[in-house]
Amino acid sequence: MKKILIQGAMESEICWYLEQECFQKAEKTTRNGFLFYRTEQDGREILLQLTKMGMVYASIATMTAIYEFQPDVIINQGTAGAQVDTLKSGDLVIGSQAVNVHSLEMPKRDFGEGMAPEEWVKMETEYIAADQELVRKFEQGIGQETRTGKVVSGILGTGDLFSKEKDRIQWLHDTFGHLSEDMESFAVYKACQECGIPCVALRVISNNELLNEDYDKGTSLELQRVIWETINHCTFSNNTV
Repeated sequence: MKKILIQGAMESEICWYLEQECFQKAEKTTRNGFLFYRTEQDGREILLQLTKMGMVYASIATMTAIYEFQPDVIINQGTAGAQVDTLKSGDLVIGSQAVNVHSLEMPKRDFGEGMAPEEWVKMETEYIAADQELVRKFEQGIGQETRTGKVVSGILGTGDLFSKEKDRIQWLHDTFGHLSEDMESFAVYKACQECGIPCVALRVISNNELLNEDYDKGTSLELQRVIWETINHCTFSNNTV
C-alpha cells in the first residue's frame, strides 16, 4: 500500500482534512512529540502530521515521519506571506524549489558602528528542487486558479522570521528570487533530499505586507481542499503515488 504524508505546521493548516469522512475514525498517535493521524483512502494510506512551526521543528518532524512510517511521498503545505506585489491573499504557490532566505553574512563592524542589514550578502545558498512529477501533477490537478485566487509555480523562501519591513521584503526577494516566505518548506525539502523521499510543498498566501494585507489563517482551508482533490483524482506513476 502506498503511503502519502501530508504536513501542516499549525492546527488551522490541517483542520479541513480532519473533517473528511476517512479521518473520522483515524488512528491518532504521537511520535517524538509530533502528532500523526493515520487513515486509508482508495487503497492508499494517508498520514497527516502536525509539524509545529519553524525550520528546526520541520526538520525533526520530517525525519521522524520518514523513520517511523516510511512514506512514499511527502506533501508539505500551509500558509505563507507574499514577497512580491503580484500575489495577494488567497493565491497559491507550488514550490518548484525552496531556499533558506536567511542564509546571510554581514560585514564586520566594530562597537559604535551600528547595524546595516541592507549590506548583508547572500552566502553560498542551496536551492533544493521539489520532485518534478509531483509539481507537474499538482499544476495539472489544481489548474490556473482556485476559488480564492490564481496558481503559480516558483521558489519558496524559508526562514525563522516574520518579515514586515517592506524594504527588507523587497531586498530579500531581489537577493533570493522567491515568491513567498514560510518557516518550514526548505527544511522539509532538505530532509527529503537526504533520505531520497519525493516531496513537494504548496503555500497559500495568507497576507502581503507590500499590499498592506492583514494575516488571514482561513486561506489555508482552500489550499487543503485543492490538495485533497488532487490526491484523490490524479493518477500518479509508480515513481511517486
